[in-house]
Amino acid sequence: MSYTKHIVIIGGGFCGTMTAVNLIRDAKSPLKITIINAGAPFILGVAFKSYSSKHLLNVAANNMSAYPEDPMHFTKWVKAREEYKEFETDLLAKTFLPRNLFGEYLQHIWDTTLGTKRNDVDVEILEEYVTNLEFMQNNSVKVILQNGGSVIANYIVLATGNSLPRNPQITNQDYFSSVTYFRNPWHPASVSTLNQTGDVLIIGNGLTMVDTVMGLIEKGFKNKIHSISANGFGVLPHRHFGIQYTGLVKELQTRFELYKLVGIVNKHIKKVRKLGVSAGPVIDSLRPYSQRIWESLSLDEKKKFLSRLRHLWGVARHRLPVFIFDIIQKLRIEGQLVVHEGTIINITETDQLANVTFFNSKKKHEETLTVQRVINCTGPESSIYKTLNPLLRKLAEKKIISSDPLELGINIDVKTYNIINAEGEKINSVYTLGNNLKGQLWETVAVPELRLQAQQLSKILLEVCAETKLKVPS
Repeated sequence: MSYTKHIVIIGGGFCGTMTAVNLIRDAKSPLKITIINAGAPFILGVAFKSYSSKHLLNVAANNMSAYPEDPMHFTKWVKAREEYKEFETDLLAKTFLPRNLFGEYLQHIWDTTLGTKRNDVDVEILEEYVTNLEFMQNNSVKVILQNGGSVIANYIVLATGNSLPRNPQITNQDYFSSVTYFRNPWHPASVSTLNQTGDVLIIGNGLTMVDTVMGLIEKGFKNKIHSISANGFGVLPHRHFGIQYTGLVKELQTRFELYKLVGIVNKHIKKVRKLGVSAGPVIDSLRPYSQRIWESLSLDEKKKFLSRLRHLWGVARHRLPVFIFDIIQKLRIEGQLVVHEGTIINITETDQLANVTFFNSKKKHEETLTVQRVINCTGPESSIYKTLNPLLRKLAEKKIISSDPLELGINIDVKTYNIINAEGEKINSVYTLGNNLKGQLWETVAVPELRLQAQQLSKILLEVCAETKLKVPS
């Protein structure tokens, strides 16, 4: 009787790919890996298969290595390419490079990994949607596919990535089936086939809005681009990239209290501003501690953060390459990009044009915009009860997965990455990582966090598989 291990990874973006890469590299015995992926390009996902060459990484190259133990791996790979050989390594390391280039890097890693894998490591890629999981009596899991087929495995990894944004709360829910509404801002169609006789409205004023504006401009759109959010435009540039600040870290305590922490942060921001330095380096110095801080906060403190400080943190934490920021500011000065601070009340459609009524917070009255297209850039939906991902909704309905108290993701055991069901029980055969951990880790969306999670999870999986001889599922 032969024995092996079968791990099914649902999702083939960065998290799914790098979990598989680490499994393949570190496997010491027979292993079967099945990656099930659909809806976005395998390996590249939505993030690194951009429709625009002007979409850049928001993290510099020296922090984009796929391997935690080799921080310069991506930079060295870029330096070896013909088009980048003339640039010094230190310069490349501090550069915000194209996202599509990072996608090529991940493809290179995958191809190299497959080319050097053990003969007894079997890798299978299925382009299909998963609709359900069924737990069998022999402790294996049946993965139900949309095409009617199934795969049986010993362990499952939910690497499902980001869901589409939540629809705005408006009276006319029928509008969301309109041809003028684009819920997926990452799809090329959102910035394509526009005419020059009407304006465009973007809901949201964060980094996705900036990407969408850059995509529209690249497509030659000349008319006005309106954007609206409750807080107006607050995206900042990386003004002082490369400056290391350590003053704040020295004051951090083991037990974090939200308002004391806010006070310490504000004190250090005021301190560096005396030298003409922005808050960026102060905020960046918190990054290695952000997950630990979040985990130590009480539920009440987390709720206060989300209601009162979330926007301010997002503005300070997620910044733009400075020349992209300059382009956006130029568009605003010239009047092509018009930013509104307010709340959308309703949207109706007339003659394939969208009539958007919103409350202008600055002017304190209602206004109406008529546009040819509305693009939703409000950010991914994180609630497992409201997501468009049918698998997550099904698992939540069956109480196989449960939400964290803030409805920001999936409830897990943070030490093992195992999901916890609605009864509070750990499910030993199902794991998750990435954006699904937002409720418990908060900072879990960027490569520096995700690469470490993929490495840690693969190590856990291999250790668990080694503890028990597992029959090949049939």
